[in-house]
Amino acid sequence: MKKIIISLLLTGSLAMAGSFAQVGAGYSKGDNDGDIGTAFIGLNVLSNIGLRLEYSKNISEHPEFSKEDISRYGLFATYTLPLTSAFSVTPKAGLIKTDGDFTVKETLETVSDSSTNFTYGLEVNYHYNDLISLFVGYTDYGNKFDDIGSVKSSELDSQNYTFGVKLDF
Repeated sequence: MKKIIISLLLTGSLAMAGSFAQVGAGYSKGDNDGDIGTAFIGLNVLSNIGLRLEYSKNISEHPEFSKEDISRYGLFATYTLPLTSAFSVTPKAGLIKTDGDFTVKETLETVSDSSTNFTYGLEVNYHYNDLISLFVGYTDYGNKFDDIGSVKSSELDSQNYTFGVKLDF
């Protein structure tokens, strides 16, 4: 009986949603001018409320590093608020795990760090059609970094502005 009720709730919530899942990709310019690639997959759980898994990776390095490897893995709760038939807003909040590995050019010192923080963001979506949306967004990674060894916090991205494309299923 419990399985039947859960199945009915899940089926009903998916039927109420305009789509049941999203995939997306974007390009970001970090607050220190680093280039970042972002990809995500989301599931609409109840109408416009969803869960999103997001992965971000730097694709350029700060000039003071011979190696800068930053990966961010996020789990977000999202809500998409339709504004018109073509535009919507999606606030997001959740946890993000940041892994960083750096080699400083001047000293050739290798520094690694990992942290998990609360984060939030906001996206504005333009729905080109029922399948494709374009978006611009802002994400604050929730961590104003302290200096890590000889790595200055001013050289690390703590927020970014993203634009990209989403596919709805």
